[in-house]
Amino acid sequence: MRMRIRTALWAVASLMVVAAPAAAQSFNQAIIFGDSSVDSGYYKLLPNPGGSAAYNALWASAVAHGAGAPTTNPGFLNSQFLASYFGLTATPADQPGGTNFATSGAKNVTVNTNATGGFKAAIPTVTQIANYLAGNGGVANPNAIYLVSSGGNDVSYALGLTGTGPFPSNPTAYLTSAAGSLASSLASLQAAGARYIVVPDQAYSFPLGVPAQQAAKLAYSQALWNALSADGVSFIPADFNSVRLAILANPSSFGFINIGTAPGQMACTQPAGVTTAWALLCSSDPAAPSHLVSPNAELTDLFADDQHLTTAGQKIEADYYYGLVVAPSMISMLAEAPVKTRAAVVDTIYQQITQGDRQRGPSGFNIWATIDAMSLALDNYPGFPSDPGIPVYGSVGFDKAVGTWLFGGALTLGGQQASFAQNFGGFSQDELAASLYAAHRIGALWGLAIASGGTIRDNVNRNVPIGITLQGNTAIANGSNFSLAGFTGFDVVSGNLTHGPLAGVVLQRVFIGGFTESGGFTSLAFASQVRDSAVTALGYRASLDLGAWRPYAQVLWDHELASPDRLVTASLTTIAAPSFSMPAVVLGSDWASASVGTTYSWDKRYTALIGLTGEVAQGGVTAYGGQLGLNVAF
Repeated sequence: MRMRIRTALWAVASLMVVAAPAAAQSFNQAIIFGDSSVDSGYYKLLPNPGGSAAYNALWASAVAHGAGAPTTNPGFLNSQFLASYFGLTATPADQPGGTNFATSGAKNVTVNTNATGGFKAAIPTVTQIANYLAGNGGVANPNAIYLVSSGGNDVSYALGLTGTGPFPSNPTAYLTSAAGSLASSLASLQAAGARYIVVPDQAYSFPLGVPAQQAAKLAYSQALWNALSADGVSFIPADFNSVRLAILANPSSFGFINIGTAPGQMACTQPAGVTTAWALLCSSDPAAPSHLVSPNAELTDLFADDQHLTTAGQKIEADYYYGLVVAPSMISMLAEAPVKTRAAVVDTIYQQITQGDRQRGPSGFNIWATIDAMSLALDNYPGFPSDPGIPVYGSVGFDKAVGTWLFGGALTLGGQQASFAQNFGGFSQDELAASLYAAHRIGALWGLAIASGGTIRDNVNRNVPIGITLQGNTAIANGSNFSLAGFTGFDVVSGNLTHGPLAGVVLQRVFIGGFTESGGFTSLAFASQVRDSAVTALGYRASLDLGAWRPYAQVLWDHELASPDRLVTASLTTIAAPSFSMPAVVLGSDWASASVGTTYSWDKRYTALIGLTGEVAQGGVTAYGGQLGLNVAF
């Protein structure tokens, strides 16, 4: 008998240690469309980009010295930074394995000619999208992150700022048409399967220039977002203009000395005969036709040339996009964590019923108290901040035995301090729950039910790293959690060993109310969210009666019946824009849980409990903890 118990305990311990969680789903491609704001070097394999004679004459030498992308080469574009945050690449589409279709100088629809200005080799953005779909059998990758940045060249063309004409006689009508064409193309992309599309505005706040150009960029951006909404496109609006305003207000906090495009303020030297966009010729190599004005100019200057950002500026832009993409899944943790902590509360009451009921006084009335602590880590998708925390809960309760029945109630108070990994802040979560429970035994057959309801209060501190800064956003969210659990089983008594199978189900509904963050340009508003859970359990338990000591062990296989597919909706707070939704964190639907421990009774009134719990094999979850309790019989 002792050998059987020892073997069972070793099996439980092994189960709690060696099993590994399954990997979570994530983006598997970064696909880019647009102009020089996201072009990672499309022209590098071409003899020249089809620009001016002076530009083309310098091209081969520039590329040979590491230039070819519109920034302070060899620094990344924002598209490359963003892709790298998810372990992906944004290599130009004309290179092997490339997924970045953007070309510097591209307009939405219009093909560049000598009359319209720009690089003649530029491919219109709508054509880029069409080429991508044609090359993939008309199917867009549903698990890719898409970044689409286009329109700045359309604004310049509409206002007659590039080329020699003829220009549109009605700039407003042209820009509205250009925005509508791109929106229609993105609607086709979504219809083909694309789900996660980032669409930034055309930053119009600075550098200070032609007022009409700033107004046109604002009008174009609004027209594009409105057209996308009208066409039913689900997209992530990115207000990069608000980032520009924050930099303008405090350049030094971002590490910048120069933030303008006046002579002497840009990071790259301007070659003779080249009037614009010389960042594509710029490299940190002093032998390049355009090179850095100082060794660290790509970090201290915001602009590489008269329109393109340096490496530091590109990273700031990518950081902002990344913060938007990952924010909803991070906030989904507010509803996900209570599912686990309430399951722990249910287990506390379950153990009190099954282990603490062995010691009853003359009145059949017991008072008990327990304290539970656990380590709980919820892993997000790869590239997304995860959520480790240490919940601690205390419960007090009472129950009364009436014949073969047991009735009781409990009050639980506790919480956790959870942190978002990657320096993204975290949240503190406080819970108060009241429970009623009942149990009944007929011979070897037993059953119990536990109903709980309570409040949740979250203090959220979501940080967003932007360049060298850390932007803080705070909020308070209130919610609730209602649960109903039931377990039944059959006990077999063999001498002083009691063992048998059991089955159960734990139903929960977690609600987190909507809230709006306070902070700066990275603050968001989040809609309310509901997390439903229905976990079934099948397992086996055993206990050994050794007089005052009664060790026990239990193993369960759990399965989540509720669908993991839910969305969390967020909205920008810096500008009127459509809200966007992203998937909540998805955890594994099957796992094993185990508990081992012992009770100790003395003086016919007092029973102490100490136990360990653990969970394994659930994708995205690491959970283990301990429990201490005391039961007093009257």
